[in-house]
Amino acid sequence: MKVDILTARMRQLFPAWLLPGLLVLISAAAVLAAYWPTLHYIFISDDTVYITENTRLLELPFNELWRLFIEPYNHYSEFLPLRELSYWFDITLFGLNAAAFRMHNIILYLLCLPLVYAISSNLWRYFCAADAASAPWAAAAITVLFALHPSHTEAVVWISGRKDVLSTLLSLFAIWFAVRAKREQGLAAPHAIASLAALLAAMLAKASAFAVAPIIALLWMMFWFNIPAPQRRNSILLWPLASLLLAGCMALIFATIIPTKIPFYFGIEAVTRSLAVLGWLARLAVSPESRHFFYPVLEDPNLTVMVILGAVVLLAALAVSARVLMRKRLWLEGFAILVFFLLCLPSIQLIPYQPPSLVSDRWLALAVWPSTLLIVALAWHLKSAPRAVLFVVIGLAWGYQSIERSRDWRNLETLIDADVRAYPGYYLPAAHKIIYVQLRRGLRREAIETANTISDTAARNIMIELVKTDYAVRDIAVATGNPQGAMTLLSKLELDIKPPEQTKWNTAMKNFWSITGFAVIGEWESLAKQFPDAAPVHYNTGLWLLKVHKYKEAVVHLRSAIESGHLSEPARGPALKNLGLALIGAGDIAAAEAPLRAALQQVPPDLRAYCPLAEVYRHTGRIEEATRGDAACPPE
Repeated sequence: MKVDILTARMRQLFPAWLLPGLLVLISAAAVLAAYWPTLHYIFISDDTVYITENTRLLELPFNELWRLFIEPYNHYSEFLPLRELSYWFDITLFGLNAAAFRMHNIILYLLCLPLVYAISSNLWRYFCAADAASAPWAAAAITVLFALHPSHTEAVVWISGRKDVLSTLLSLFAIWFAVRAKREQGLAAPHAIASLAALLAAMLAKASAFAVAPIIALLWMMFWFNIPAPQRRNSILLWPLASLLLAGCMALIFATIIPTKIPFYFGIEAVTRSLAVLGWLARLAVSPESRHFFYPVLEDPNLTVMVILGAVVLLAALAVSARVLMRKRLWLEGFAILVFFLLCLPSIQLIPYQPPSLVSDRWLALAVWPSTLLIVALAWHLKSAPRAVLFVVIGLAWGYQSIERSRDWRNLETLIDADVRAYPGYYLPAAHKIIYVQLRRGLRREAIETANTISDTAARNIMIELVKTDYAVRDIAVATGNPQGAMTLLSKLELDIKPPEQTKWNTAMKNFWSITGFAVIGEWESLAKQFPDAAPVHYNTGLWLLKVHKYKEAVVHLRSAIESGHLSEPARGPALKNLGLALIGAGDIAAAEAPLRAALQQVPPDLRAYCPLAEVYRHTGRIEEATRGDAACPPE
């Protein structure tokens, strides 16, 4: 009796959420301690492209911030207005201070934790009404595991991961408002509107947040099913429909604004790739293993196992979806599986794109939440003692990996070295180490050693050839004062860069050949700086830059080659034609007419200049001349 009285008094003095909330605060403090040393780290990899070298963003005045919402403001043509806006404020307030940018990421991440707790607590009470009293402790366990998860390190510590952590925060707001909208007789309109607004903001931070829309729709559909049939109004279904329509409309807008066109490929390899990626994401969501920047998804010896795991996740998600459609009771575990699948859907390469790795930890930024929700829901069937031990073991393993992984982000070299050690023979980390670390430091002997570790024969040979060419460009050509030998090797390297058929579906391998091509451009540009009067060097540099759509830079080199007076007569026609193409690509269409006309007046003339000239005529309203140009344009 005395124990019961004491327990009752304790409950009166201390709210049920106090001790679980304290546990969440401790985990937040642990995360802050783990990430605090990273404030001394520099800008890494894409950080320079997005921030330090992004002159358009650096020079954008306050009264023109609206431009962020109508066009991409980064080198990769990604439409991320809220991410760019957050960068702009960091630049304005703190300058190019990496610590300020990184602290911003950490704060955004810490703000996610109370939302994870609130959402998990509400969902626990909804799905496990008979055990509603356990909601604070269950939510605390979910939040602690979420906080300590090592996959978050990439999104938080890497400044370029701002889009992932910002989108995660806004997505959690959208889900939280969606859950809060539940009423006995329907949905609260203010909360539903706030949920849609947060969803829109999440998509403006990162387009893949459209996957949150079906989760919100799923919640609202379940809430609607729970309303007794006599009181159920069909008009409530307009809210889940609105979330899906909003996501669909935004997807169309993104497709219109972003100029990059992705060649589509479908085959059995594409199915294998998508299932393998899904399997890897599921594995990384629950595994305490060390984290990396590159994962050898298709080159991994356990590829079949990952494909099977991906298929299991897919089938489980489809089974849960069927239960929802049949209006059958849904368990919390099933809800977690379906939500995990939906959040992974934008990343499983159904529509191929070209990331440096087929799987990245930052893609799990939000998907970690349903995975920890599933772990806790399953573990809750155990008795309290073994359950607590299990949570402590998982939390310590994940926390240790978070601390270890954050150390790898000191600089690009340590980041890549970790992957070279973890996956010896894998071409991607080896190529990044050779191109972005060793060749930039003139470490060619070490670069050859790294190249020889690559297991893929074609990749190994092209890297060795690149190292030898770099030596010819930066040492031999300078020592002899003659660029001809280096040009010969660069021309041979260009011919040898023949991406295999596998790149149609292995986008990681396509990335390898892409960065190799950019490395060749860097060699041509270096040679052009060393020999500013060598017309053939500038001409070839311009051709390479034109090939990768760096039009403004191509204009500079092609113009230098033409104006030098040393370009051979047969090459003048093609050079003038390519200068016209570069000017059109750079948006200076009116200026393109003169070199295109001049290309047709050379001996011999470059008749291919008729094709872009017809485009110039069309743009300036000279339809008849455009028609004649099209007729004169030689077939491909």
